[in-house]
Amino acid sequence: MKRMVIFLFCFLLMFPISAFAHPGELDELGGHFRGSDCVYLLHEPTALAKQAKTKQELVQLIQTYNGNERCKRHLTPERIDLDGHTLGKKEDRSTLRLGRTYPAELVECIDGDTAKFRVNGHVYTTRFLFIDTPESTIQVEPYGKEASRFTCSRLHQGNILLETDGDALFDKYQRLLAWVWVGNKRLLQEDLSKAGLVEDFYDYGDYKYEARVRKAYEEAKRTGAGMYGKRAAGEREGAGTETRPQTKEKTAKTDHPPALENKTPLERSGRPVLYTLLGLAAAAALYWLIRRLT
Repeated sequence: MKRMVIFLFCFLLMFPISAFAHPGELDELGGHFRGSDCVYLLHEPTALAKQAKTKQELVQLIQTYNGNERCKRHLTPERIDLDGHTLGKKEDRSTLRLGRTYPAELVECIDGDTAKFRVNGHVYTTRFLFIDTPESTIQVEPYGKEASRFTCSRLHQGNILLETDGDALFDKYQRLLAWVWVGNKRLLQEDLSKAGLVEDFYDYGDYKYEARVRKAYEEAKRTGAGMYGKRAAGEREGAGTETRPQTKEKTAKTDHPPALENKTPLERSGRPVLYTLLGLAAAAALYWLIRRLT
């Protein structure tokens, strides 16, 4: 009986760890489902959410861009909490649309596949569609700085156009997703690939210029450009940098905005699982210690 009480006490210790592990991740619309009753809370409406003029239109957007299949099955307009926001407001000039091209002004170069642009008077952190270049910010990978310098040099040429494409305007980090045209109608993603500065691709959907970018990528590998040269290959092996797995996300890159995976934000984060395992380990250790002392 004493051992059973001790075990139950240790088992209960893990609940506080997992109970507060919800990261509060928002979907592409700026909201999420409340776990207790599946009410949809629209906390921070994005440009995508603002396209809805009624709750019924918002229901359709939620069905497309939220990955919580369990709650979506019971979603009705009455189960949406606008959290003080109002639908149907007159659209302002900053609202963007899919399948459109917008003149843009460079605000800041960030790295090889990300920059900030001013479009229609608003600044958008923009993730370049389809390509993935080596990291050069928090983590510096081989050829990350080269990719960043290449991108920044091209963007400073001016005459920038951003073209939206695919199934969503923004990824889960609220970055605008776009093809980037610079100078005399040069596709930046294609030029980066041809220079051997693209290491991978992510897939948010079907894009207009995938074939062009892949062709340039294969040409770089064939000719040994950039990171695909023999010397560069030796440097990468010596650096021991771990290659990031290719992300396959349809309809919205959980960098699928665009189509979120069929998981709830809680499940996508992976943190509750980690916290639960840590709680079990702590409980087991405490149980072992109590047994040794008794």
